[in-house]
Amino acid sequence: MPTGLIFTWSPTLTTPDKYGAGDNGTLLNRVGVELAKDPVVHAVTDVTGFGLLGHSLGMARGSKVAFIVRLDELPLLSAAADLAQQHFATGASARNWASYVGSISLPSDFPDWGHDLLTDPQTSGGLLIACEPDRAAEITRMIVDGGYPHARIIGRAEAGPPSITIRS
Repeated sequence: MPTGLIFTWSPTLTTPDKYGAGDNGTLLNRVGVELAKDPVVHAVTDVTGFGLLGHSLGMARGSKVAFIVRLDELPLLSAAADLAQQHFATGASARNWASYVGSISLPSDFPDWGHDLLTDPQTSGGLLIACEPDRAAEITRMIVDGGYPHARIIGRAEAGPPSITIRS
């Protein structure tokens, strides 16, 4: 992530491949079909137009839980943070942030440009998967072995009102 930022600005940036978005955009979410058959997988959503925060919040609301997301585990495309720091962003990022800011908690030192990374409308942004914690590592390995090298465990669900908390 964030492919939306890179594809939107690609005419300015010469080529999305230069920033790692080309390969990411060609991976289909085939693994979701297999995951849907596994009883320890509780929910799967593709991260697209509402960005990671929006899709995470939708999943948290549907499950009536709070999500804790570890910022240091997010699989950012090469140069994504540098581009966001230079104020490359999509118009949808700001609209996304405005629509769910009341349900998001960020670290006090979180930079404004970081919002654009977490709210970026993705183009083939990958899957967000909720599963039993004791099988998370095994499922992640299966996804990586299936051709998705950037798959990560990025957080956890816990009891609480539907919300997203970002931790460094």
